Amino acid sequence: MFSAKEGNKNSPYPGLCADCVHARIIKSDRGSMFVQCQLSFTDARFEKYPRLPVVTCTGYARKTCKE
Repeated sequence: MFSAKEGNKNSPYPGLCADCVHARIIKSDRGSMFVQCQLSFTDARFEKYPRLPVVTCTGYARKTCKE
């Protein structure tokens, strides 16, 4: 979903969250998009909706491609 290095006004580039296994994209009924960190549910160090772009994160784990 976030393939460009920079976003636009409708979809800002989320930084590390773009390819993190813990990130979940939430779309509102009005078309807004948010990145939700799934680690926030089990670890208070992580914000539920981090300020974007995320440039450093101790919980970052890159998604692997399944081919």
